[in-house]
Amino acid sequence: MDISLRTMLVYSAGSIGAGAFYAFNNFLLPLALKAAGAPDLLTGLLSSTRSIEGVVIQPTVGAASDRIWTRLGRRRPFIAICIPLSAVFFLVASAATESLVPLAVSIFLFSIFFNAAIDPYAALLADITPIHQRGLLSGLSQGIQLIGQVGFLGLIVVATKGEAAPPWAYWGVAVAMVATFAVTVGGIHERRDVAARAEHVALRTYLGVALSHGQALRFLATLFVFFFGFSAILPYLTLFLTTDIHLTDQVALALAALALLVTAVTAIAWGKVADRYGQKRVLAIGWATLVVAAFGGTVIRELPETIVVVVLAGVGNGAQTAVSWPLLTTLIDPDESGIFAGLKAAAESVAIPLSVFVAAEVFLNPRALNLGYRGIFFMLAINMVIALILLTVFVHPPVSETEPAPP
Repeated sequence: MDISLRTMLVYSAGSIGAGAFYAFNNFLLPLALKAAGAPDLLTGLLSSTRSIEGVVIQPTVGAASDRIWTRLGRRRPFIAICIPLSAVFFLVASAATESLVPLAVSIFLFSIFFNAAIDPYAALLADITPIHQRGLLSGLSQGIQLIGQVGFLGLIVVATKGEAAPPWAYWGVAVAMVATFAVTVGGIHERRDVAARAEHVALRTYLGVALSHGQALRFLATLFVFFFGFSAILPYLTLFLTTDIHLTDQVALALAALALLVTAVTAIAWGKVADRYGQKRVLAIGWATLVVAAFGGTVIRELPETIVVVVLAGVGNGAQTAVSWPLLTTLIDPDESGIFAGLKAAAESVAIPLSVFVAAEVFLNPRALNLGYRGIFFMLAINMVIALILLTVFVHPPVSETEPAPP
C-alpha cells in the first residue's frame, strides 16, 4: 500500500538529526582534531562515520532488528535507545575539546551508538514503503538530511567564522539528533506482518536464506569498492581545500556546504527518476559523474574551477545517495532489510577505515608516495571506475525494477 507524503515527512524528520551528525563528523571534526594535534591517520579514522568494530556490531544489530518485536516495533527500539546514548557522548566530548585522548574516546563512542541506530532507521524505510516509492522516499529523506548538513554548516560558518568546532556545536548536534529522531519514533507505526517470517524462523535458517541472495552480495562487494575510494576523500576534503587550494577555513566550509546543497537537491530529483527508469541506471549515471569530478580534483588550482568540480561531485553523489539503498532492497526479501542494512554497514566499516589508512600512509606519508591531499583524488577516480564496471557487468536487479514505470 502506498504511503502518504505526511508519513514520508515524519520518517524523514530523523534525517535532520542525522544530517547534523554527518556534517559535524565529515567537515568540522577534521578541523577540530587537527587543532588538537591529531596526525592525519587518526584524524581520518575518527572523522569517518564508520569504524572497524562495525563489522561485528552492525550485522548483529541488523539481524536482531529483523527478528524481534516490541511495543515500539522492531526498528524503533534501537533508534529510541541508541540516539540518546550517542547524544550523551557528544556532551562528554564538548568538555574534552582541548585534550586529544578523551576527545577521541568520546568520538568513538558517540559514533558506535549513532551507527547502531542509523541502520535500523534505514531498514525502517523498506518496511514501510512499497518498492515503487522507495526511490522517492530515499531521495526525500537523504535530501532533507543533506539540507540539515548545509544548515548546520551554515550556522557554524556564521557563528564561528570557520574556526574549529566550539563546545556548543557538540550540544547542537546532540539536541538536533534527539529532537528529530523523536518525531520519527513517535510518528511512524511499524506493521507486525512484515516481521512475522523472520521473527519465527530459526536463526540458522534465517541467516542461510539471507546470505543466499547472490545478487545482493555482488552489489555489497561493488559498494565496498566504491566506499574504499569515496571515503578516502571525505575526512580530508576541508584540509585539501585549505592546504592545496589555499582557501580559508570559512570558504572551505562554504564549499562543503555547496556540495551538500547540490547533493540534496539532486538526490530528491534522482530518487523520483529512479522510481521511473530504474535504480541501477541512475546509480551508474551518478558514479560516472563522480569519476569526472574525481579526475577534475587532480588538476584544479583556483576557486572557480574548484566550484565546478564541487557542483559535479554534488550531482553525482546525489544519485548515489538516493538510490544505493533502494537498489539493494530490490535484491532481497522485505523481512531481511535489517541484516542487509547491517551487512552494508559492515562493508563500509571495513572499506572506510581501510581507505583512510591507505590515503594517510601512502598518499600523505613523506616516506611513501607523498602526493598530498590531491593524490587521494587519483585513488577515488580509479576505484570509481572499477565500481562502475562491476555494477554494470555483475549486478542485475529484477526485471520489474529495471522496467520503466508507467506514466
